[in-house]
Amino acid sequence: MRLALVLGILPAFALAGPVQDGAFESPAFGVRLKIPAGWTVESSTAPEILKLSLPGKHAVPPEIAVHNLAFVEEHITAGQYREQIRQFIQRTYRDPRILDDRSVTVGGRPGFVFTTASKAKGDAPAISFKGIVEISPSRLLSIEYVSPREQEEAARKTLDALLASIEFFPRKTPDGTEEGLKKFADSLSKLPATEAGLERKMELDYELGARKIGSYDQVMKAGTRDGAAGIEVTTVDIIDLGTDGRMEKRTTAFLSDDLSKQRANVEIVHRSKEQRVQYFTASVALDGTEAAIERRLNGEKSSVKVKVPERTVLMELLETVAYRLIPAGKSPTMSVPVLPAFDNEAGHVKVEHMGESEMKAPGSGLVKVNILVVAREDGALISYWYDADRKVMRRSVGGQSVVLQARK
Repeated sequence: MRLALVLGILPAFALAGPVQDGAFESPAFGVRLKIPAGWTVESSTAPEILKLSLPGKHAVPPEIAVHNLAFVEEHITAGQYREQIRQFIQRTYRDPRILDDRSVTVGGRPGFVFTTASKAKGDAPAISFKGIVEISPSRLLSIEYVSPREQEEAARKTLDALLASIEFFPRKTPDGTEEGLKKFADSLSKLPATEAGLERKMELDYELGARKIGSYDQVMKAGTRDGAAGIEVTTVDIIDLGTDGRMEKRTTAFLSDDLSKQRANVEIVHRSKEQRVQYFTASVALDGTEAAIERRLNGEKSSVKVKVPERTVLMELLETVAYRLIPAGKSPTMSVPVLPAFDNEAGHVKVEHMGESEMKAPGSGLVKVNILVVAREDGALISYWYDADRKVMRRSVGGQSVVLQARK
């Protein structure tokens, strides 16, 4: 269900075998590090960035795994994740004894490392290290290292050297991005200004098959901010996530016609089935290529300034951009830089207006729709189907369709 309603995680990077002089770099995840001498690189599959093993006979096979952890809805800081890791160790390790819990700084980012003595398969004594580094509230880096207990001192030195070598850099853009950016800029230059009298109101229900799973309310109208004309949007999403509980999201935002001025205030409340409540807010001001973000994650305040590419769109305003592009008709595949309110780095999506088609609407006949396809960086496609009055809208992710239909 989550995959049908929200945007998700980053692409994979694969590598196997020895690496020259120990250097490793993952352009897809924006991470580089130095592989410890003597260790062998294994295959990697998302969300695993890198897996290492130490050849030879050992009672506990030494292994290091570096993972990307993505948080689409339940955004979190390393500090808030700390207690969850402690409880995970106590629940899942065999005869665990946490020896220390230390704060670290890795590549200029805050983090922590747990050291735990436990028993591995066959009751062999093991020493384990679990490290977490905060990249953004939407993305953490995880480092897991297991080794025979008698090698504890050497393992600590290996881990510390590995952590000291980690650096972060901007992730590689998808193939074809440069040409796609030019097409996006060209499409924007041909769009007319927002009509001064624009005012639209939508009251839709999320329907999955015959079941109503939430509501979508939006008010869109012409507005001006800091001398720039554009569109003001207020959207309230309430979604039943099944076993994952219920998410309520309220967004008030502004998009100038030339994209130079964007503002978004985002409030997310996630209620689990056990009534555990997660509360996140973000206030984003994007001016040209600079974004200033103020956040509060379950009461913990933070602020960050982010450099972004030209014509970056706040993720919360991507559908508003789609609204402006649809009247222009079919388009080539465009690349759009996007910045989510809870991330510290812009990514890219590919957008293509496929033209008109027909869609079977629930409880009625065929409806003429415009189809807009968004390709995420991980290769997944999200299809949006809009009727002329936007009283019916369908989203399809990974083959699963969710229909948004006018409320009866």
